[in-house]
Amino acid sequence: MPPDPLAVLERLRRLETRAAQQRLVTQLSRATAAAARVAAAEGALLEERGAGSPADYAAWLPRALAERERAALAKRLAEDSLHMAQAALAECRAAERAVERLREQRTAEARRRSGRRQQMLLDDAAQRSRRR
Repeated sequence: MPPDPLAVLERLRRLETRAAQQRLVTQLSRATAAAARVAAAEGALLEERGAGSPADYAAWLPRALAERERAALAKRLAEDSLHMAQAALAECRAAERAVERLREQRTAEARRRSGRRQQMLLDDAAQRSRRR
């Protein structure tokens, strides 16, 4: 007997949702790491401001500002990727729910057809018994 196409689709949607959840976890981890990198860069700027000689600070400052900008850019990119992963997960869950609703509709329709068949059999039996 060939596999039920709806069951295959349910399995596919479930696998897609799991993969989207894993991507979301990965992106969340990257966004957290990027935020920590920004905080570290900003902390270094504050910490080094009063330490050491002004000449050393002046020489170090452009590199520190560049690092802070790179970290901020990486954070924005990680947040964008996180938002895309959240949207992708929402789409996967919606597709999974759509298949579930289709399964429920088919089950309800099968119950209705079965009920109609049973009623027809009862009606036929009742007519036969009246004829006798």
